[in-house]
Amino acid sequence: MTQRLVIISDEPEEDLTEQLIAAAHAHALEPVVIEPALFDHVAPPVLNYGDLLYRVAITHESCVIEQQLVHPGVATCYREALGAFLIWDNQTLFLARNGIETPRTFHAMTTDREELKRRVEALGGLPVIFKVPGKSLGVGVVRVDNWPTFYSVADALESAHGQYVHLMASIEPAGHWRMLVVGGEVAAAYQNIPQEGDFRTCVDEDKKECFTTPAPESANQLAIDACEVLGLEFGGVDVLVHSSGREYVLEVNFPCYFAHPKHAINLDVADRLVSYLKQKGQRLKEQLAG
Repeated sequence: MTQRLVIISDEPEEDLTEQLIAAAHAHALEPVVIEPALFDHVAPPVLNYGDLLYRVAITHESCVIEQQLVHPGVATCYREALGAFLIWDNQTLFLARNGIETPRTFHAMTTDREELKRRVEALGGLPVIFKVPGKSLGVGVVRVDNWPTFYSVADALESAHGQYVHLMASIEPAGHWRMLVVGGEVAAAYQNIPQEGDFRTCVDEDKKECFTTPAPESANQLAIDACEVLGLEFGGVDVLVHSSGREYVLEVNFPCYFAHPKHAINLDVADRLVSYLKQKGQRLKEQLAG
């Protein structure tokens, strides 16, 4: 029976899904795309031993579908057989408790001004960073360098998001790297650069040097270690490299956007990922199918 790569995707024609489908064909796998809007929750399909499962979509329903489909015989990006059920609240706190260097962070918001001042002092003073978890592309990240603005932003964010706002130390000057880790190795690493007139960084596929400049080996290892702590065999890890040489994990993203290296320098992370999962699926089938 042909191994299948089952992809949970809201948009079958978007580039991540297309790259995964191409990789599936290259590795003699049958690609199957499941769209959450069309999924049969009453009679869900059953995945075979050795099948591969990857979730591109990030909606709540897509997570539920992943949990419905997964079983110990399915190859996923989770180290544990049922890792799809694990949720990491306050990820950076968990990483820090496991020895991964992260920016100093307070993970619950308050509007008490004296307490806020104490926290800012504990972070080394202004400037500091407010971050609303769960956003992407820098949305929800605010750098504040004066007290009047600080209190206004604190009140606004608490009003909109409650306690689910992080207050972080500002690590600067620093370079921002995105590491794509597959199976305990860095499959690709590239630099995100500041946008014009903005402290936040983003990828620029036209700047090939951002993709060809080697990342520090210590930063690569930090990204690998962060994925290991979280039980992930694939992840997009954001690492800050301070001018002093110190390195910090901002977050580990899973699922994550992995298409940029393919677009920029034809480095195919999807192929690397599918190859890894195929081998994992074959091992699981041999172990469990009897």
